[in-house]
Amino acid sequence: MCGRFLRQLLAQESQHSTPVGRLLLPILMGFRLLILVSSGPGVFGNDENEFICHLGQPGCKTICYDVFRPLSPLRFWAFQVILMAVPSAIYVAFTLYHLIGYWEVPGKENKEQETRISKGDHSKDVSGAKSLKLLWAYVAHLGVRLALEGAALGVQYNLYGFKMSSTFICREDPCIGSTTCFQSHPSEKTTFLNIMFGISGACFLFIFLELVLLGLGRFWRISKHKLSFLKNLPTSESSVRSKDTTDELSVVEAKEPF
Repeated sequence: MCGRFLRQLLAQESQHSTPVGRLLLPILMGFRLLILVSSGPGVFGNDENEFICHLGQPGCKTICYDVFRPLSPLRFWAFQVILMAVPSAIYVAFTLYHLIGYWEVPGKENKEQETRISKGDHSKDVSGAKSLKLLWAYVAHLGVRLALEGAALGVQYNLYGFKMSSTFICREDPCIGSTTCFQSHPSEKTTFLNIMFGISGACFLFIFLELVLLGLGRFWRISKHKLSFLKNLPTSESSVRSKDTTDELSVVEAKEPF
């Protein structure tokens, strides 16, 4: 039963997603987490201890490092990964809530549908309404993720830019005058920074592509439904006309003997 419930949850969670949302986005999220966990501590883990200033006044190095790097890149990227996972977790919880409602009461969907039909309400379908709610929830969670990815890209650029400089001129108290500070392995850190930029940019583009594909798919289904309705409409009118004609002929034939 647990396996069946999980399969149904996965089916409900991915019923509106395209191959971009089912494959590419999870792969990119996993790749970003893997890169961050495997290589991040080796590149930025000992960054403060390897930050060296030319003059050795007490407290000068600490103040200069805080000005040079107000937020640790590792902490920023870890917070970004957690923040990106929150909309997806909320969407899965919303899907789970709807699935449990129909799992706990067997045949609840059929009973509600029969009740609507008995009352003469044919305009709303229970399963269709539930599917539409899940669709809008999926679109909303993609929109939130798109906004968060864009904001993270902007904040990352304002904090670090595209290049980690090797030197930094510090003029903060308690440093006497201007002090030159040095960062270790700037090329290695620049490469890692650009990799994280590329992954975030790819996630942003694929989320936008997912939204576009959802809109195009929705438009295609609506257009296809309208075309099928228009194709079936003349046949139904002609059948009604032929039925009326046959009824008139039968009435005339019935009256002729009298």
